[in-house]
Amino acid sequence: MEHISMRLPGNLEELVECLEEADENTGLISGGTDFVIQLRQRKLYSGTIIDLSRVEELRFIKEDGNNLRIGAATTLTEVSENELIKKYVPALAQAAGQVGSTQIRNRGTIAGNIGNASPCADTVPPLMAFDALLKVINGKGKIVEKTLDEVVFGSGRNNLKSDEVIIEIVIPKLNDNYISAFEKLGSRKAVTISKINGAVVVKYNSDKNIIEDARVFLGALGPKAFRSQCGEKALIDRAPTQAVLNDFCHALINQVDTAIGGRSSQAYKREAIKGIAHDIFNKLFESVVPGGDS
Repeated sequence: MEHISMRLPGNLEELVECLEEADENTGLISGGTDFVIQLRQRKLYSGTIIDLSRVEELRFIKEDGNNLRIGAATTLTEVSENELIKKYVPALAQAAGQVGSTQIRNRGTIAGNIGNASPCADTVPPLMAFDALLKVINGKGKIVEKTLDEVVFGSGRNNLKSDEVIIEIVIPKLNDNYISAFEKLGSRKAVTISKINGAVVVKYNSDKNIIEDARVFLGALGPKAFRSQCGEKALIDRAPTQAVLNDFCHALINQVDTAIGGRSSQAYKREAIKGIAHDIFNKLFESVVPGGDS
C-alpha cells in the first residue's frame, strides 16, 4: 500500500531521533522546491519525509572568528541579502540571488541547493571557490565536517547516507585583498536554470596591480562543478588588463572543449563561456578594465 508519512522535528535533538529511523525510503525537505518536483518525476508515493523547516537552530548567518557560519535551513533570499555574505563572500550572495524565481529563493534553502546536487547548482561553484566545509549530522548525533566535493556526487545525487543531513555551512573568511564574483547564463531572464555558470575568487594586490592568486570554478560542464586550473593560470601573477581578459576567455573556451568535447552543447557553451568570463572579470576589476572584445 502506498503511503507517505511526515516527520516534523522541532529541534536538533528531535531531528537526530528522526534520522536514527531513516532508511533508503526517507527524504529530507526544508523549502521543498526541488523535492516536490522529484516526487512527481519519480512517482514516489511511499516512504517517510522529514521536514526540517521547524528546526530554528538550522536557520542563521553568523560571524564566528575566522569563519562565516550559515545554517542549512537559511533561505537563498536570506543569503543573497545578508550584509556579512555581501562583505566576505560576494560571489555567494550573487549566486544565491540568481537561483530560480523570487518565490523559489524565499522558500529554497542553501543546503537544499547543495544536497540536490544538480550539475548547474548556482551556490556550489562559489562555495567550492571559498573552500567551504559542510557540517553533517547523523542518526547517532555525531557531527562531522565534509568538503563539498565529498558530498556532491552530481547529476542529482549526493554522497550522504540515509541517516545524514547537512546542518551548517562553514566558510573561511579571506582577507581584504581577496575579491570574488559569480555569473551564470540561462535560456531566459526569469526562473533561469543555468546552462553554464562560474565563480572566481582572486587575491588582488592593488598596490602592485597584480593578481597574486586565483580560484576558478565552473558549473554545468559535467556532473558537478569543478576547478579550472587553466583559467587560474591565465590570471595568476598578471595585471588585470584587456590582454589578460582575452587570455582568460580563451582559457575557459579550451576548458569547455576539454569538458564536453563532441557534445551537441559544445558550440553554444564555447560562446557562452566568453560572456561569463567577461562579466566576472568586469565585476572583479571594473575600475581597472572597462571591458572590450576578445
